[in-house]
Amino acid sequence: MGALRKHRSMTMAEFLVWEERQDERHEFIHGEIVAMNGGTVAHSQISGNLYTALRSALHGTPCRVFREGLRIMADDSIFYPDVFVTCARLNDQDRLATEPTVIVEVLSDSTTNRDRLVKNTAYRTLPSLTQYVIVNQRVAAVESVRRDGANWLHEVVTGEQGVLRIPALGVDVPLSVIYEDTETPFDLEKLDESPDDGAEATEARDTP
Repeated sequence: MGALRKHRSMTMAEFLVWEERQDERHEFIHGEIVAMNGGTVAHSQISGNLYTALRSALHGTPCRVFREGLRIMADDSIFYPDVFVTCARLNDQDRLATEPTVIVEVLSDSTTNRDRLVKNTAYRTLPSLTQYVIVNQRVAAVESVRRDGANWLHEVVTGEQGVLRIPALGVDVPLSVIYEDTETPFDLEKLDESPDDGAEATEARDTP
């Protein structure tokens, strides 16, 4: 989802009180407020596809899937992930989820750097997090940063036969399901972003 930055600084406690009075959602990143704006059809469809696939796969387990509307706290910031899974117990009136196990962000033009850098760093400070997934909406390419002991394993999954694997949940989601009902191409040559997005095959490496 896209975002419009507002140059206003406040404490986290002030932000939580302030946002309760707002009609729109905002993220809070190290004291700065970021107003969330609308996303594209592809963004909404991809988020929905992942939410549906994960919810179906986790039915009957203690884990629950949430989409966009519930906040999480990480690294002195407040975020609204596009999709996330938590296996911690939540009350129906909770507004802030704790202990997310898997977090998914779908890239937008206005959020790419923040999703890849700021949120990547912040989310990995969460002891409960096992995997952070970044989904490109311009081309069928999914990045995964997965906890592997003291390190983080980075993968890029592409291709019509590609599969996003989430070992902590025992769930595999094919890219064909993630991008279902979108016009997102599987041809990586159509990617008009950074060279890293155009990786031609699944790769894995340790990330500090």
